[in-house]
Amino acid sequence: MPELDDASFAKYFGRMKTRNILGAATLAACSFFAGTLWAAKPEKASLESHIWSAADARTAKGSWGSISIYTEDGQPSAGTSSVLTAELTFLPGQQLQPPHQHPEEEFQYVVEGSGTWSLNGKEQPLKAGDLMYSKPMDWHGIRNSGAAPLRFFVFKWKTRSDAN
Repeated sequence: MPELDDASFAKYFGRMKTRNILGAATLAACSFFAGTLWAAKPEKASLESHIWSAADARTAKGSWGSISIYTEDGQPSAGTSSVLTAELTFLPGQQLQPPHQHPEEEFQYVVEGSGTWSLNGKEQPLKAGDLMYSKPMDWHGIRNSGAAPLRFFVFKWKTRSDAN
């Protein structure tokens, strides 16, 4: 790099300083507008009283089994900021995910089959009619360790007071 005299040095770094200031101002403006757009997105309407048929559920299948989702995660209701309801079927030896945690409360009710619960590191056998409750951030999971399909219902929610 050639040597710069004092005037050239000041001029060069003055342009760099101006570019840095303009770049920072542009970034700040973009961040502001992105935040404004995010805040302005329409909130989903709360659920109204309703009866769902099995045909209303969104169904997906995988090598592990199937899921029928009646209300999607993020769907508000009268007392929740988010409520998920779904019926899952795990094939023998399968699970959807290993034990996990999340900020929502959750119930899982076993409709048919047998398997294994996992709750905060402890495993326990499960059978039709059993119910598991998990507080927010508790480690929990369910897997089919039986010989027939395991079918269960999930009810997961986040209360409005927990939303903040």
